[in-house]
Amino acid sequence: MSGTEKFKVATTNKSIFIIVFCVVLLGSLLLILPLYLQNRLNSLYDQSRKLENQVTFLQRDVLLLELKINQLSSLEQLSEFATVAELGLNEVPQKVMVLEVEGE
Repeated sequence: MSGTEKFKVATTNKSIFIIVFCVVLLGSLLLILPLYLQNRLNSLYDQSRKLENQVTFLQRDVLLLELKINQLSSLEQLSEFATVAELGLNEVPQKVMVLEVEGE
């Protein structure tokens, strides 16, 4: 022999079946992988859209609460409270809240 190597060729039915099975398995995985990735991406986009909607609703609620705070702290609202609590400018002031002072 002049330096050539002999390679063992799989000729039995069992080894041919194993090789074909591995090739088919690898091919099916390569075909399914893009579909899986696309489905996963779509589900992530769907979750992202749902979270954006929740953020929008929460921002709307925050703005409504800030509007309510501004309305309650407006001068008109305070003046209406003053008339209801009998806190006029020309009248004797009424105690709204009694604070206990240490030492009295």
